[in-house]
Amino acid sequence: MDLETLKIKSKKDLIISNEERMDQESFHNQKIKQEWLDLKADFELLLIKAKTDHQQMYRQKWEYYGGKADAKVYAAKPFDIKVMKTDLAMYIQSDDDILRIQNKMGYYETCVDYIKGVIKSIDNRGWDIKNSITWKQFEAGMV
Repeated sequence: MDLETLKIKSKKDLIISNEERMDQESFHNQKIKQEWLDLKADFELLLIKAKTDHQQMYRQKWEYYGGKADAKVYAAKPFDIKVMKTDLAMYIQSDDDILRIQNKMGYYETCVDYIKGVIKSIDNRGWDIKNSITWKQFEAGMV
C-alpha cells in the first residue's frame, strides 16, 4: 500500500455514512481504528527495515570511500580518489545508494505520520459521533 492509497482509504473511512444510525457508526469506528493501527504497525516495521538497510549501506560506503573495502569491490566499481577523513561524511551522504535509502526512510516516515493523523481523526470522529447522539437525544427531549 502506498501513500496515495492511504489517502483514498482515509477519505472513505472517515466519512460518517449513516447519520440516522450513529450507534452503528460508533461500532464501525472501532473496526476502522484497528485497521489503521495495523497499517501503522506495518509501516513502522518497513521504516525499521529501511533504517537497518541504511546503517548497513552506510558502513559499506564508509569502507568504500575510506579505502578499506575488499579489492573485489574496487574491481567492480573503481574509486581512485584518496578521501580525507574530514571529507568522508560528505562523500557518503551524497552517494546515490545512501540517498535512495534516505528517501525511502522519509517516505515511510511520512506514511507513519499520515496514519497517526488518521488515527487521531478516528478518535475525534468518535467524539463527534458521541456529540451527535447526545444532540439527537436533546432534540428528542430525552436529556
